[in-house]
Amino acid sequence: MKRFWTYSIAVALVVAGCGGDAANDGPVDDAPSATTELVTTQPPQGETNSETTIAPADDDSDASGPSSATVTVGDQTYHFSSEGAVVAQCLTDFFGVFSVQLLRVDESGASADGGVRIVALHEGTDPAVVDEVNSIEVSVDDEDWIADEADSIFTASDLLEPGMSQVDSVEIDGRTVRGTATFVRENSVYAGDVETATGTFEATCGEERTS
Repeated sequence: MKRFWTYSIAVALVVAGCGGDAANDGPVDDAPSATTELVTTQPPQGETNSETTIAPADDDSDASGPSSATVTVGDQTYHFSSEGAVVAQCLTDFFGVFSVQLLRVDESGASADGGVRIVALHEGTDPAVVDEVNSIEVSVDDEDWIADEADSIFTASDLLEPGMSQVDSVEIDGRTVRGTATFVRENSVYAGDVETATGTFEATCGEERTS
């Protein structure tokens, strides 16, 4: 959870300095094709692939209400929202990255201990330039579930192998990102008995916010 909060605060400061979503800073590109495109993003290590599907972007003026996300890890489903959060983020195109950071809520919508960070690269975004790959980190109480093939946890243990922690597929559809992932429970790695689980995720940006 410490990593989640540190990253959230850092991004909030960076975005505040930049003056907003990078998608509004440059010239407007031609309208995207109405055909959904399927591309394969090669990770920096060249070890595994994750599929990224890009659908036509929605008009940002349609955004309203809080941002939300749902992540399933194994047989457990977790919910997240920006509603009532002091620190939260949901940007559909932050320098080529669909970036989500939300706090956990229970099924009734009340605040709960935890948070989620989702990173999905748009087609054409160079991982080396943005220093990111498709990734998800879910913090629930004292547990962290990580789907990130470039995470430092790989250098901390020789028990992890390629494919044990990664985003397997991503679809970006306007203000919504969804996909599948293979998660590793962080504490299990340090305990010497690696536990993994497959899962799904979906997040929708409401009113964009950076802090």
